[in-house]
Amino acid sequence: MIYIILALLMIALLIVGVVLTVKAKAEHGRAASLGMFGCFVLLFGEVYNVVRIFSLNSLVSMVGLDSINIVLAAIDTISTLITAVGVGLLIWAVVARRTPAQPQQTPGWQQPQQPHGWQQPQQSEWQRQSQSPPEWQPQSPPQPPSAPQPGWQDPERPGWQNPQG
Repeated sequence: MIYIILALLMIALLIVGVVLTVKAKAEHGRAASLGMFGCFVLLFGEVYNVVRIFSLNSLVSMVGLDSINIVLAAIDTISTLITAVGVGLLIWAVVARRTPAQPQQTPGWQQPQQPHGWQQPQQSEWQRQSQSPPEWQPQSPPQPPSAPQPGWQDPERPGWQNPQG
């Protein structure tokens, strides 16, 4: 009786897992799909085990006490394989690459994709709105200063100097 109660709690937990992974599919993509399939397989395994418990008396009367050990070994092997596949799918879902949620497209320019490795620090929304894209800013070559700049000046090289020498 306790086994049946625990199995029903496990079935309820796996149904909640299916619902949560269905809701997370838009955000997590393939990883949520794998988790959903893992919960389905484990749910099927739990139902299989409950049916096995209720049909045990019928099974013994069909095959007899002499052969029941072989039949139960086969049934337990199938149950173990179902559980292994379900847990394997859940583990795969945990380590699978997440598909990032697609940001809302706004009219204007799009930032180029960053290569894997160093990531540019994120800017807040008000900083992004106050800046115009680089291709919209006027580009002009550096101009020599018209007046001497404050600071130390090399007396042998008056005027604008090339920083490379």
